[in-house]
Amino acid sequence: MSATISLFGIRGYPSFFWGRTFNSISIWVDFTLIFSLLSFDFDASPRVLGMTAALYGLPGLLAGPFIGALADRKSPALVMLCGAFARFVTSLGLAFAPNESVFAVWVFAKGVSNLGTIPAEQIVIRRLLSDAQIVSTVALTSIVDQCTKILSPLLGAALSFALHSQGGFALTAILAVFSMGCAIGVAGAVGWRQSNGSHRPRYPDFALFWRLIVERPALASALGLVVTFSTILGLYDSLVVVLLRDHGQPASSFGSIVSCTALGAIGCGVFLKNILTHVSESKSMTWFLVGFSATVVGAGVLALTVTKLSLGVLCLLWCINGFCYGGGVMAYAIALQKEAPPDSLGVVSASARSMQLAALVIGPIIGSWVAQHLGLEITFVSAGGIGLAIAASATLKQALARQRANKRARVQNT
Repeated sequence: MSATISLFGIRGYPSFFWGRTFNSISIWVDFTLIFSLLSFDFDASPRVLGMTAALYGLPGLLAGPFIGALADRKSPALVMLCGAFARFVTSLGLAFAPNESVFAVWVFAKGVSNLGTIPAEQIVIRRLLSDAQIVSTVALTSIVDQCTKILSPLLGAALSFALHSQGGFALTAILAVFSMGCAIGVAGAVGWRQSNGSHRPRYPDFALFWRLIVERPALASALGLVVTFSTILGLYDSLVVVLLRDHGQPASSFGSIVSCTALGAIGCGVFLKNILTHVSESKSMTWFLVGFSATVVGAGVLALTVTKLSLGVLCLLWCINGFCYGGGVMAYAIALQKEAPPDSLGVVSASARSMQLAALVIGPIIGSWVAQHLGLEITFVSAGGIGLAIAASATLKQALARQRANKRARVQNT
């Protein structure tokens, strides 16, 4: 706890922390308001809802690496300031959009405005903190993110009801103004100019990205495992509500499952530092993948063998699920900070995020096809089985790498 509190004594960190918190709240409130308003105020059709969801997510999938390269070349504080200003403008646009077509255009702009946050934040973390402090801040920000994940949709729903129609976007506009102030505070620590920024590539160097993966096995392992987490999540996540419905659970049970997932992730954030004192990030990611995959297999097996699922058992499973998924994502964030070169951190983190988004887009398509043709329960068992197989492969690779390292050490000592 003292290590976490000491973070706020580092110059620039309080501004970074509060800016990140404001961004997290804004993203969840925006998401809730966008789709609530489209459904209930604009009475949008399923086709329009699907198109809008694609418009919101596509910028991160396609343009993320380009924004990451910009964050590497320019000051991360400047990227954060520009992103906050863009979120302010898009919130006003959404608040005053006269019809669903204009609203959808502003949703696309909102997706673009969110792009600079992740790579800029990764660069700021590397600039401000030591390796030990990075573990503390990853755990802390993960706990805050999960709390906002639980509370922000409730806040968004309340705003939509209290302020009528699109007035709820006033909150995210105000939060964007606060984020601009925080970006100015971060600039006091990291500066407005990037040293040697003009010598860095203007566009993402995908050949460099591939070379980093080949030359840095630990980075490649972390990227592969975090994409595996996203793939498994994409395969089954949209089907959880169907599983609950088909096995006798009420509509409210889905909210309970989501809350249990968040509580599990919060618990992992509390214990993460202790876990990583005993195992490396790569090994912990493998263990977390085993636990995460096992819960998905367990849900599928239970659904195959029991007609009516127990909500208590499912909540326990998803607490473990959230603990392991949160742990895997946090361990990846720490491994990324340690293994990626500081001058390429923006493009590496943004490219990895694009790969995760691709998995989250493709996963539900494959998962729904499997559920339709082979059965819902088989989808869960298959998704978890893929994770367990990849975890076994990663464990074998780690063991072989240790053997080779030990053999080289013995040869050098003789």
